[in-house]
Amino acid sequence: MSKTYSLICFLLRLFMKLFWHYKIINKERLKTLDNCIIASNHISAYDPTFIGAIIPMEISYLAKIEIFKNPLFAKFLKHVNVIPIARRRIDRKAIENVMKKLESGHSVLIFPEGTRKSYKAKPGIGKITIQTQKDILPIFMINSDNFRKCFLKKDRLKIVIGKKIKIDQLQHFKETKSDYRALADYILEKINELEHEG
Repeated sequence: MSKTYSLICFLLRLFMKLFWHYKIINKERLKTLDNCIIASNHISAYDPTFIGAIIPMEISYLAKIEIFKNPLFAKFLKHVNVIPIARRRIDRKAIENVMKKLESGHSVLIFPEGTRKSYKAKPGIGKITIQTQKDILPIFMINSDNFRKCFLKKDRLKIVIGKKIKIDQLQHFKETKSDYRALADYILEKINELEHEG
């Protein structure tokens, strides 16, 4: 982990502690984390930074291409491993970049729904999982979209870490469009099952 990345994560955790009173559920599951796909529900613009801050290794992220318009900010985003993706079409270049990151040993955070306004999984995560043959770590975010509630200590930000989904369990999914979608739906289902643990 680079010094810059490590410092950013430290500052983010401090911010989360002061203002969001966060809690990690099943934190011990992060101790054995290795090269995998990290998959989470997406309810707030803060989700990528919150998840990145608690993961004990340097990871890569996907973010909408629109936030790369400012050259200076785009340079910073690339420095902290953010991969731009176009959301209104199938972005093959972004998918290829994600697969390259995974194959080089980096873990990558992916939101199966793609956006905060969608409740259906997009097939991209299914395609990436099948083609890279990587395990999946499911995560469920609670209250990251409710700053007021957390700040006033009426509740807290909760990050629920699930059991890793081993790629060996997914061998019945093949390289077809229908299986990409079916696997994406399955991953999102496993993520949503974590809600009751929060």
